[in-house]
Amino acid sequence: MTTTQALYVLEVAACRSMSQAAQRLYVSQSAISQQIQKLEQELGCALFTRTVEGPRLTTAGEDFCRQARPVIDAWQKLCRDVQASNPTAKKQLRIGLGSRVYSNSLFEDIVRYFDAQPEIEVSFYTEAGMDFLTALRQQQVDLVLDRLPTEDYLDRQSEYYSIPLVRERQCVLLSRRDPLAGRERLSLRELEGATVISGLENSAEDRQLKELCSRHGFTPQRIYRSDSIETNMSLVRSGVGVVLGPQSFSRYYNVAALPLEPETEASLRFVCLKNLLQRREIRQMRDFLLRVCREHRLLAE
Repeated sequence: MTTTQALYVLEVAACRSMSQAAQRLYVSQSAISQQIQKLEQELGCALFTRTVEGPRLTTAGEDFCRQARPVIDAWQKLCRDVQASNPTAKKQLRIGLGSRVYSNSLFEDIVRYFDAQPEIEVSFYTEAGMDFLTALRQQQVDLVLDRLPTEDYLDRQSEYYSIPLVRERQCVLLSRRDPLAGRERLSLRELEGATVISGLENSAEDRQLKELCSRHGFTPQRIYRSDSIETNMSLVRSGVGVVLGPQSFSRYYNVAALPLEPETEASLRFVCLKNLLQRREIRQMRDFLLRVCREHRLLAE
């Protein structure tokens, strides 16, 4: 038995989906399936039953998870403590990046910042369909630069620290050749029956779309879903449908952007777990981003 196998079981149990667990752990679905099968063979019992709704824990699986959770928590804490106690080791920083980082021209500043920090080894995670808040909670990333499903989302999640960096108007993004592209603004009701392009089911984009549709009584004719922002914006440019996104996407992806009516805003935010603010490199990164956004006159006041 390995800690990796135990972590895979806990993640599949939490997600009730092999594919979602694979996305959150940044591994292939087949890798998770194979390791869980090996563990079940070693234990001599099934941990999951496979149903049409997805994997469900057996009684043995539930007992395994109860015992495995404190072990995995202790192991992850040990890894962090050992790394912190070795002053000569390079600091590792894992950052989740949303598309707004690029459309607001912040990525180049971030790279220059780390060029001047040779003691930090940085990894960037940019998967559009990734649930960054879950990745933070499970300590798979250290901080996230992205928007949230809703602005008040973190108010109900006391373990997170969040501060807005860039506040932008939400727009209807559409092809520059679309007959509606000459309008000054659009309401969702005027898009009734339109084709909407969004992220994967339960992604941040999908949750925001569902919230807006519910709030404004809007029903799309159909929805195309993709975990690639490049694919989504290519569909927009070709006139297949529209995307709800920030005004900065207009220039970056060469599409038209009509502000939503009534006005709606969403912020690019710096988000991490509150207990990670004790790490000096995370506080410094936050302060750097606040300074850069202020200098570029992007800072959300």
